[in-house]
Amino acid sequence: MRSLREIRGLKYPDEFVVRHFFKRGLGERTGRVLELGSGTGNNLSLYQTWDWTCVGVDYDAGALADARHNLGEGPEFIQADLSKGLPPLTGPFDALIIPNLLCYLTLNQAKAVLGGLKPLLAAGAEVFVRTRLVDDYRYGRGVEEEPDGFRLATPETGEAGLFNRFYTQHGLVDLLVETLGLTDRNELAVRFDNLQAGRRVPGNSDLVVWGRVP
Repeated sequence: MRSLREIRGLKYPDEFVVRHFFKRGLGERTGRVLELGSGTGNNLSLYQTWDWTCVGVDYDAGALADARHNLGEGPEFIQADLSKGLPPLTGPFDALIIPNLLCYLTLNQAKAVLGGLKPLLAAGAEVFVRTRLVDDYRYGRGVEEEPDGFRLATPETGEAGLFNRFYTQHGLVDLLVETLGLTDRNELAVRFDNLQAGRRVPGNSDLVVWGRVP
C-alpha cells in the first residue's frame, strides 16, 4: 500500500466504516471483505492494513486504476455497472460494505443486488450500509422517476443528471431485513453540511446501518 502522500483520490476511510470495523471487532480477526462502489480503495485500505482479503467492485475504470495504484496487487478490483446486477463473484465473504452505492440504484436494482449477495455471504458475516434519507438536501431537486427516486438537477453537488433514490429509516432497514435477513442491527443517523463546488450545501442526511446475516 502506498504512503499517504502517494495516495490518489480520497485518502481516508469513511469515519463510520472505521467505527463499524473496530466496534464489531473486525480488527481482531481476518477474512474476506467485499465493497460495492469501492472507488479508489480508501475504505478497503483499512481492511488491508489488518490483513483482510479485499475485493472491490466499481463502474469507474479510472477509480479502479487509482485503487490498484493505492493498494497494490493484493486486492481484487472488478469493473461492473451494478445497476445491471452483480458481476461474477466467488464467496463466501465475511464482511460486506456498501458505503455509497444504494442511492444510485432504483429500488428494484437495489433489491436485485442485495438479493444476489445473500448466498455469497458467510454465516454471521458483517454488513455495513450507508445511504441517503428522504430529508436530504437533494430530495425532490429533479424529475421524479419512481417514488422517492429523482433524476437530480443539482450541479452544486456534482450530481446533475444522476439518479438518486432516498430512503426512510424504516424503509432501508426493512429492505436489508428482506433481502439479507439482517440481525443484530445498529442504526445511526448522520446529518452534516458540506462544501461543494465552492458553496455550502446544507442538510446532507444519511443513515448508517450495520449488522450480521444469520
